[in-house]
Amino acid sequence: MNRRQLLAAIGSGAGLALLGPWHRQALAAGTPPRRFVFVVEGNGYEPITVLSPAARAALQAHTTHDLTGVRSPAGKYGHTTPIVVQAGDLAEAPALAALAPGSSGIDLTAQASVTLGLSSRITGGGHSTYFGALSCTRSTPSRAGGQTIDALLASLPGVRQQAPFDAVRVGIHASSAGLNNSTCAYGEGRAAPVVMNPTLAYNNLFGSVADAARQAAFARRASLLDYAIADVDASLAQFSGNSVERLKLERYLQSLQDVSLRQQQLTALAPTLSSVAPPTPSDSALYASSDPLLRLQAQFDLVTAALLGGLTHVAVIASGTGGAFDVAYPGLIDDIARHSLQHGAANADYLSVIHDATRQHVSMIAAMARTLASVPEGSGTMLDHTVIVYLSDNGDTHHSSAYEWPILMVGGQALGFLNDGRTTAFPGYRAASNRQVSNLFNTLGYAAGLALDDFGNEGATRIATGPLSELWA
Repeated sequence: MNRRQLLAAIGSGAGLALLGPWHRQALAAGTPPRRFVFVVEGNGYEPITVLSPAARAALQAHTTHDLTGVRSPAGKYGHTTPIVVQAGDLAEAPALAALAPGSSGIDLTAQASVTLGLSSRITGGGHSTYFGALSCTRSTPSRAGGQTIDALLASLPGVRQQAPFDAVRVGIHASSAGLNNSTCAYGEGRAAPVVMNPTLAYNNLFGSVADAARQAAFARRASLLDYAIADVDASLAQFSGNSVERLKLERYLQSLQDVSLRQQQLTALAPTLSSVAPPTPSDSALYASSDPLLRLQAQFDLVTAALLGGLTHVAVIASGTGGAFDVAYPGLIDDIARHSLQHGAANADYLSVIHDATRQHVSMIAAMARTLASVPEGSGTMLDHTVIVYLSDNGDTHHSSAYEWPILMVGGQALGFLNDGRTTAFPGYRAASNRQVSNLFNTLGYAAGLALDDFGNEGATRIATGPLSELWA
């Protein structure tokens, strides 16, 4: 069935079953979708926040350095082969208490893992690596060095299936701009915008089932698309120009048809979307809050609902990434933002706020994970088929050298990830057996069904190719 036939089928109602989330799973040979969520915290999160007592003891046993109070052990590792700690005390790490069962009864420590020791020197480190964190390339604020991993995964037919959106990219930052164009990329020099305004994100995702005003705006957009498609069709029928100009028109028509198809898919999904949509911006104070972390909660809620509704299988939640990393935390401290907090981190109160911000990110991740874990899917749950990857925008510190890149992963056990409470510490960046962030992204590719061995642009600085057997079976 081609695009026009599919549009016609949906318009006549015949495509409703085709586009239902459970029927989309049937299209994938009876297996649930494979989902990937990236949560990226700007300007570093420190390894000490995800280091459990057992993991610290294991690292201490292999080094002559005293690791007591060390915020980042980069440069102090003494081991030359990977250390895997399976003590099950992840929730005792300073920022990981939200993984403990608590009142929900869902123990996420048994579905999570921490990885230390990965490097990504190609990115350059600094305050931000911009597109580099997700692409393993040297990038600038205005130009991506290559495709980011979210865009690659979202482009795979086996990952996207028939989801209306290839990926959902949302977040917060310190700028008033509605979009962030320095974090995700479709390819070299081709930014993929991240929506910073949660109200705009809500309208894009759930406007078709929201209040009357938003539904009317959604309907107007559909009418405008129909008009534009008819206009370009008519122009092509009478076109007498050269083949290059005709190709431009044909590509424009295809882009219009793609958006129109999405509109009709959203209409077909209305019953599902109505059941999972979060409160509208009119009904929730989160969307317009002056506290960025509360707006971030709104974005987490939108991504969770988008996954539940089958709108996408790939998402990025960016928190102060790129140049606009100087995010304020009025709920944690007044009159001082991220950059000044980092420079004053010798002050215990300032350092506590930085770590509290990371703790809040983990709490939002845990809430998303528990929601997915409560939904049966296949022989397990949605969380079993979803891996959430929490990483930094620039590595482990404020002025990062990109030698150390802590990673928290939750879920994804049905995809083969060994997220069973372990902490894996790879040898440090000076060791021949050090591994890189690109190896983690290679691992995600394999979990998506792609033999991905050389993601990134490391060239001669690539240490090893392929996935990490310590993280993925």
